[in-house]
Amino acid sequence: MSQNSFGRLGQIRHGLAVSTLFALTVFTTLPPSPAMAADAQPKRKDSNAFIKPKEVVLSASVEPAEAKAGDVVTYTVTAKIAPGWHIYQFKPNPKGEQVRDTYFDFFDLAGLKSVGDWTAAKKPIRKAEPAFNNEILEFYENEAQWSLKLQIPPGTAPGPKVLRDQIIFQICDANSCKPPARSTLPDVTLTVVPGVGGGSNGAASAAPTPPAETVEKAVAAEAVPTSEVAQEAQKGIVSLMLVSAAAGLLALVMPCVWPMIPITVNFFVKQGSKNKGKTTGLAVAYCLAIIGVFTSVGVLVSFFFSATALQNLANNPWLNTFVALLFLAFGLSLLGLFEVRLPNFLLNASAKGEGRGGMIGVMFMALTLTITSFTCTFPVVGGLIVMAANGEFFYPIVGLATFSSVLAFPFFLLALAPGLVSKMPKSGDWMNSVKVVGGLIEVGAALKFMNTAEIGFGAVPEDAWFDASLVLSAWVGIAAVCGLYLLGLFRTDHDHDEVKIGPGRLLIGSLFLALALFMAPALFGNPPKSPLWDLVVGILPADVGDLDRPTGTGGSVASEGLTKATSTDPATAEREEKRLHGVVWGMSYDAALEEAKSSNKPILIDFTGVNCANCRTMEQTVLNRNEISGLLSEFVTVQLYTDYVPIGSLTQEQREALAEKNQLLQLGLTKEATNPFYVVLTPEGQLIQALGGYRKPVVFGEFLNGALTKNKNQDKAKVAQADPAH
Repeated sequence: MSQNSFGRLGQIRHGLAVSTLFALTVFTTLPPSPAMAADAQPKRKDSNAFIKPKEVVLSASVEPAEAKAGDVVTYTVTAKIAPGWHIYQFKPNPKGEQVRDTYFDFFDLAGLKSVGDWTAAKKPIRKAEPAFNNEILEFYENEAQWSLKLQIPPGTAPGPKVLRDQIIFQICDANSCKPPARSTLPDVTLTVVPGVGGGSNGAASAAPTPPAETVEKAVAAEAVPTSEVAQEAQKGIVSLMLVSAAAGLLALVMPCVWPMIPITVNFFVKQGSKNKGKTTGLAVAYCLAIIGVFTSVGVLVSFFFSATALQNLANNPWLNTFVALLFLAFGLSLLGLFEVRLPNFLLNASAKGEGRGGMIGVMFMALTLTITSFTCTFPVVGGLIVMAANGEFFYPIVGLATFSSVLAFPFFLLALAPGLVSKMPKSGDWMNSVKVVGGLIEVGAALKFMNTAEIGFGAVPEDAWFDASLVLSAWVGIAAVCGLYLLGLFRTDHDHDEVKIGPGRLLIGSLFLALALFMAPALFGNPPKSPLWDLVVGILPADVGDLDRPTGTGGSVASEGLTKATSTDPATAEREEKRLHGVVWGMSYDAALEEAKSSNKPILIDFTGVNCANCRTMEQTVLNRNEISGLLSEFVTVQLYTDYVPIGSLTQEQREALAEKNQLLQLGLTKEATNPFYVVLTPEGQLIQALGGYRKPVVFGEFLNGALTKNKNQDKAKVAQADPAH
């Protein structure tokens, strides 16, 4: 077979890879059905995500959130409608009528009993409806709210009660109507406390429930802020582009995109050898593909599914398994372990277009870079995809295109660089050396994707097979082997008889050995303290903190306050689980609110993720610093995971349901989908300040100090208002 045929073979292999990945992308972005008990299902399934209108935001709450047996509580559903649209009145029995009026399927009352029927918070508008032949109909604009009284039966045991409800509705504007839709509302938790109530919520209703008492109330709160990038968009297009460009520059030094650097060089080295160095066109196409794929995927997936769909896609176990196996196959193929032979009809098809395979490979890499980067969404990007999910397109397209252009430029230079080696002798040792080293690097990258897939299939980080210790051990070994190979200490069966060690090979081989020696102490509980290790920490699995075992204290420092949950009840397990990053972090939002009220401390929420590279960097290099830990002790600290909640005593479905609840809370408080994202609340649950992404210790310290100052000023204002004479 000729060398050109082998070149086309590699191109088709890339084509098959990208085709399969696009199919997986469509499949895995479908939203999961709400997690609920098998015996608590609505009469009919929710409408498809494509049917659910984006012009209405639905939320639910219960007030008070804590009550005694015998008390009556109020369950409230709120619908916020976009300008120009309206939702129809509640009607208790829509059977036999056109599905237009609003009604509810309260399919899980958790043992409570309804008192009376649904009541609306205000009178509906009566008006002729053009969409229904000018029939006089009743509907609500801007916001609608319906409430139902529920009684806790006497003798009910203390504990959480989860209320589940489905709303059936239709919205219209002056010219058209959306299809009728069914949507299960977010779960609402009512905590039954010990004692005997008075049969009503009289005492409880006298004391108003804090606005953020539960997740659902936070989502429904009136004072929902806009994201920082949305505020910049309001200032004008130039301001938005400058902020997006700055965010792109910041993303380049974050570990989220690092795995794609050696893979990019590897791909274009191979393309340069096949096409005699003519890779400039492919490099330009690669740059444009990154911009186009990043922007289009970010806007379209967010709009058609949700603001968190891309994060869910990046963490999908099947997609990560596919990418891991693909990298592993490419790596082993480069090492000469096997060579894929395709059927003749595919080879004949590839002969019709020499550059087609390379272009498909470029698209595959651009898509991989996009999905990999969304494992850890960046500030600005998180706000832009939330705007896209809400139906805004212009600003998200401009912002994402600007961000991805800055992100793509260094990869464009990396794609051009391999073309410089085309002037070297074609049959030299350098080409085989690049294949061996590149193959080993791709095998190392595959291990990280295997860890992400394993977490997605249900493993908690500390129990995973591909944990930080295994992955780091493999990377140390690979770096050492690359260094020894480049220095000529051994040869493969594809090498020439005489290996020549030039200056470049000597330098690169020495750097690989130095990297192996640099990382090796971390395997023995002594990770290095340097900015380079901070970057390595970001791309290692989530249990990287277990590598750092302080000596001289018998391990007491590392274990003090650290607790593993044993309960199989999600609400209880969240309260039991504790993590240590500078200070002890809880994992229950409700418990944090209770502690904040009793201690009169502000709440610091860390919205984080198991597979978030920047989150690990913050935990290992910022949160555990002495000056930061001192400030953190002034807060009630809670970590809320938005991809998977790593509590080993819970099932995979329970962990995913808790993560979805945390996603809703973050969207409701911040209009952001960024990890990490830090939010400071007053003890009453009011937003004080927020900050997203990786931040240097000085910047993060200023953020914490500023939040403490604002909280104290609010306390003083409350005292002055309560006692004007004082």
